[in-house]
Amino acid sequence: MRPHILVVGHYPVDPADRAPAVRIRALTAALGAHAAVTLIADRRGPRAERLRAWMRKRPGPQVDAVYVESASSTATPADLVFLSWVRARRIPLGIFVRDYYQRFPDLYPPRGARERLMAAAYAATLSAYRRMADVLFFPTGGLAALVGGRRIHLLPPGGAVLEPPAEGHRLARVVYVGAAHPRDGVPLLLEAWPHVRRRHPGAELVVVVRPEEWPGWALPEGAVRVAAHGEALAPWLWSASLAVIPRLDTAYHRIALPVKLFDYWAHGLGVLVTGRCEAAEWVAREGAGAPVWPPTPSAWAEALTWALDDPARLQGWSWAALSAIRARHSWDKRALELLQVLLGRQ
Repeated sequence: MRPHILVVGHYPVDPADRAPAVRIRALTAALGAHAAVTLIADRRGPRAERLRAWMRKRPGPQVDAVYVESASSTATPADLVFLSWVRARRIPLGIFVRDYYQRFPDLYPPRGARERLMAAAYAATLSAYRRMADVLFFPTGGLAALVGGRRIHLLPPGGAVLEPPAEGHRLARVVYVGAAHPRDGVPLLLEAWPHVRRRHPGAELVVVVRPEEWPGWALPEGAVRVAAHGEALAPWLWSASLAVIPRLDTAYHRIALPVKLFDYWAHGLGVLVTGRCEAAEWVAREGAGAPVWPPTPSAWAEALTWALDDPARLQGWSWAALSAIRARHSWDKRALELLQVLLGRQ
């Protein structure tokens, strides 16, 4: 008999235009191939109503395990009441801790008393998670070491197993998908691009950023800005030859592992990523891209030029990326691992 898993997401999943929503939706879908799954994923107010309705059901809902994709902010009272309800019934409980940016006030300084209070509340939330969860899941070892817990298991992002387009043709196109804060490295990329274009005049840089988040930076020749997510993003990824994660080197970014790394790989893209972080270790280990160091425009210009100089290298990274997802890092394998940890079964 298939187990019944209740998945609680602290973010809405429609539209899946942000990394947390993408992760919740993809992992829930993958779990559905191996278990009966009930999903409660929404904003705070609607989520609280749905959790209360769940607890009021008579007879009590029969679930074999509860898995929570928590937010990077404090849990609500309704969330904590629900977790206590789960614990009282001795239902196996796993909680995924997404990040802990509040521990880096030099990078994310609290603005005023309210944000300082919220940072303290999130620390208290993590303490509650450590007490209540049978297992805490983390995307990286660095974050796990920062938060701690009685039982820890790494559950990094995964990628979809996709079939490349039949034509298999890739342009000299470099793609970036993400936020446009200076820490994310977009200004560094824009400064590097004219140097790349001198060696590769036909190359194109595609910057995929939400329109409302774009700071108005001038785009160099050969660079375009695109607003796309979900299925609308796929053509841009399939037509590219290389993807980039040009984050600046910070203590926070060293322990982060972006969901988009695995999405890039799922679309057969090798990735250049700023070195000395866990994402760079993944890229080097899988042979599906290369680290770039130091995080300067000149180093990025040199790395991009070096990568585009050799189509065979790009093709090798592409094969390695697709192989990594299919063999080791699909969402399906993450779902099976989650079930094994929570239920002790395959």
